[in-house]
Amino acid sequence: MRDDAPADGAPHAGAVDVLIVGAGPTGLTLAAQLRAFGVRFRLVDRLLDRGHESRALAVQARSLEIFQSLGIGERLVARGRTSTRVMVHFEARRAEAELGEFGARDTRFPFILFVSQAETEALLRSELASHGVAVERGVELGAFHTAASGVHCTLRHHDGREEQVDTRFLVGCDGAHSTVRHGVGIPFEGGDYLQTFMLGDVEVEGPLERDVLHAFAGRRGFAMFFPLGSPTTWRVIALPSGNSGIPQDASMTSELPLPELQGMVDGATGGSLRLRDAAWLTRFRLHHRQTAHYRAGPVFLAGDAAHIHSPVGAQGMNTGIQDAWNLGWKLALVARAQADERLLDSYEAERWPVGHALLRTTDRVFSLFSRVMTSSVIAAWLRRQIASRILPRVLAFTRLREFAFRFISELAIRYRKSPAVTEGQPRLRSGPRAGDRCPDRRITRDGQPSFLQQELSGAGLHLLLCGTPDRWDDARVAALRARWAGLLMVHRLTRHVCDGALVDASGELLATLGVRDAAQYLVRPDGYIGFRCAGRDLGGADRYLTRWFRPLSRGASHVD
Repeated sequence: MRDDAPADGAPHAGAVDVLIVGAGPTGLTLAAQLRAFGVRFRLVDRLLDRGHESRALAVQARSLEIFQSLGIGERLVARGRTSTRVMVHFEARRAEAELGEFGARDTRFPFILFVSQAETEALLRSELASHGVAVERGVELGAFHTAASGVHCTLRHHDGREEQVDTRFLVGCDGAHSTVRHGVGIPFEGGDYLQTFMLGDVEVEGPLERDVLHAFAGRRGFAMFFPLGSPTTWRVIALPSGNSGIPQDASMTSELPLPELQGMVDGATGGSLRLRDAAWLTRFRLHHRQTAHYRAGPVFLAGDAAHIHSPVGAQGMNTGIQDAWNLGWKLALVARAQADERLLDSYEAERWPVGHALLRTTDRVFSLFSRVMTSSVIAAWLRRQIASRILPRVLAFTRLREFAFRFISELAIRYRKSPAVTEGQPRLRSGPRAGDRCPDRRITRDGQPSFLQQELSGAGLHLLLCGTPDRWDDARVAALRARWAGLLMVHRLTRHVCDGALVDASGELLATLGVRDAAQYLVRPDGYIGFRCAGRDLGGADRYLTRWFRPLSRGASHVD
């Protein structure tokens, strides 16, 4: 597909279902999901070339699950590191731990993947390109206004040409300085952290063990060295104790000379390391902001356009990816007239609290870190105590590591208060609830090994019928399939081997789902549970579907 063609091969000018502004990880993920649903969209970016800086360095487990549903999760894992040693240096003391698998049993990715954002974006672009989708570069969103039918947009091309495009939905994935957010007038509330950071992708000479994440907390500063690999061996992020000596530039970024970064690293390491051959140097300030709303009519915001925060926990890029994954299927089904437009309200209802909670948590952690990193005598004493007593115990405490992993990995995110999820009757007493992520476990199908999430992926809804297969009413199951043909896929999960069923021979998955006799789980396209109940009566599932979705055959009868 040409760079100047919309994603479905339609004429360049005219109407599309979705116009995505911004081709970072958020916009690329949204495009990948829309493509899977077969809706008309365009993906534009004002930059003529992609960013080559590595930026984000971690992909979390939940994002890897999303990528695996696109068929690229394991491919991305092969490009990064899943096991990284962490070594924390406090002057003469140090503590270390291995960040490998965290023991999570309900995901095939029980680790943090260390891989550059450039690699993540490259793989997403490659996946889109394999389906004939290309980013339209050098195309900037100008003025736009909403109407009853959607949004009328002016696109400015780098050669000066202007183009008028009508789109049913406009999505701003265009970062912290979002043109879409400014254009629609949604407030971006919050402020700036006082600290100014220095960042560099560099080579390092000195006693720095390879393939280890090093953190140095010295008397005159703090520095972290990440094993980057490409375009340089190391990324270093540094700041001084008390933030003394650095100009409080009000801008997000500014240029940084290598000698200035060297001086800051010397303050943290005692002068034991020498930096050279920098590929990227910058000085930057951090913001903590969130929009008051994620939606204004047919206009939506996702990723950094909607929320920016401290990088504590390495969740910024991942949260944007999951914004896109939550929104994409809803836009697609509404555009295809297979869902009620009220479903779009659930995007803000589900994702705004996630952004708010993340902002609050990272703000608190970052504020605590800032206090510890001051140049006071008390802070220096506290750093020594952390090094010799606290940190070694924390890093060795398996349950605490696992608890922290579920938060950082974003596997624990849930939408139980969403208007678009329902606990049916009779209620299940245990297992993941409506609004929770569907867990993943190994299963078999027709004798072949597989994973539950792999079987429940694809552009549609999935109804999981749990329990002995021959005790379900086949006629009612067939009627439900017929009524929701083209939208709903029905699967049977059982301990008994039978053709086409998902077999949980050990019964561990059924126990995780809280199934004693029989149960139903309706899993949404984003991998979250929309409806569940105990028993074999399919009426509740049908009523849930009828509330939010539209059968292709208008004359299809309800399942009693």
